[in-house]
Amino acid sequence: MKKLPQVRNISNTAGIFCIVLSCFFIPFSTSLMGATATLAALFWILSGNFFSLPQLMNKNVSVSLAIALFLLLIVGVAYSPASLNDALAFLKKYRELVYFAMVVSLFRDNEGAARLAEDSFVAGCIVLLLISYGIFFSIIPSERFGHSVVYHITHSLFMAVLAFWCLQRIFESRQYVYLWLGLFVLATINLFYIAPGRTGMLIYIALIILTFCQRFSWKKSLAAIILVALVTGVTFFTSSNFSSRISEAVDEMRSYQAESSRTSLGMRFDWYRNSIDLIQQKPVFGHGTGSFRTVQEELIKDSNTQSTDNPHNEYLLLAVQTGLVGLFLFITLLFAQFIASFELQPPRKYLLQGVVVTMAVGCLMNSFLFDSHPGHFYGIISAILVTRSIKPNSLLSIR
Repeated sequence: MKKLPQVRNISNTAGIFCIVLSCFFIPFSTSLMGATATLAALFWILSGNFFSLPQLMNKNVSVSLAIALFLLLIVGVAYSPASLNDALAFLKKYRELVYFAMVVSLFRDNEGAARLAEDSFVAGCIVLLLISYGIFFSIIPSERFGHSVVYHITHSLFMAVLAFWCLQRIFESRQYVYLWLGLFVLATINLFYIAPGRTGMLIYIALIILTFCQRFSWKKSLAAIILVALVTGVTFFTSSNFSSRISEAVDEMRSYQAESSRTSLGMRFDWYRNSIDLIQQKPVFGHGTGSFRTVQEELIKDSNTQSTDNPHNEYLLLAVQTGLVGLFLFITLLFAQFIASFELQPPRKYLLQGVVVTMAVGCLMNSFLFDSHPGHFYGIISAILVTRSIKPNSLLSIR
């Protein structure tokens, strides 16, 4: 019995260490990110912190909402028309909701570990940036994802996030301003001149505007936003990567024909229409976890619409699976985190707001909670940020 506290302490430390490693791997390695996060979950259970989850849910609004959504997805397996294997595979994709609770539990009252985990994530983003430039300049052999080791949407997401983090550190740092400024410029150039991801470009603009609103008065923010618009215009005319992706999007919207378009946006529009029809069929609790492909194929069997396992919109995907109840829980979770961020000390306050805005914008065009890298980013990094510099009597506090 005397060894039990020692085992728990070791497991707690090992869990924290695995999360720090996972943060480093989030931007560029699916396998290592997943392996370290899974090990962290095992150590979380061994540490005994897992068994205090009910108390944690009672004291932390965001944890309660995340776990409630995951429990709803578990229930959704029972009434899903998909096979049990498919439903469970979908449920596994949403494990980041549990990781959120896990990280809050492991990192509470550990300021140093939370800071290390944040720095580890930034370091991972920098590694992804360097790999991309290495491929671009033919120093590193090109892989199937072009100028990156991850899918272009994922790559552009982390370039936008890295630029945002660098910008925040420029405002906060007194010693390494030029380092963060240089990384900000490199991430921006990579995103708009090298990486083809439109999602990251939109998130980048949203995060830059958010930063100005966070740091400046409304007059200065307005002037800065106008400047961003001008710089964006210049970028459009100087970057074939940026201009071609925007022109392509405009052409895809203009040429869209229901059920017959096979462009990126064209298929998304079909899937959005399908999703709305499916939500109307079962608006309260949805069709069940992992049900999208099954029910969509039934809906489109007499049409030319392309089938898919998700509509590339997290809000619609959750609503189809768990109804308006699940959609409400997810939106409320984002809203609760954003509101509670005002009770954090800067710069964590600003960074958490950036994570929430990134997720809210990204989920409009992709299923970011369902997708592995964005889901881990959201679940783990937002949890790390809420465990740092929490004011007394906060919505996020653990009393």
